[in-house]
Amino acid sequence: MGPTRLRYTMLGFIIGVLIVWLKELPISSGVRFAAPFYGAGIGLLVDGIIQRIKQGKGKNE
Repeated sequence: MGPTRLRYTMLGFIIGVLIVWLKELPISSGVRFAAPFYGAGIGLLVDGIIQRIKQGKGKNE
């Protein structure tokens, strides 16, 4: 796992943990407790999108 991939995964996980601590949010407890894993997945998706954009720019030049 590359450094950027791990970075975005950990950022997503940390944001998900913060969502778990915010009990005033109008979401169910199941979604709230799964938020760190959702955040990690979203971080991986964002990293994949960024890598594809960077690869696309390299091919055009």
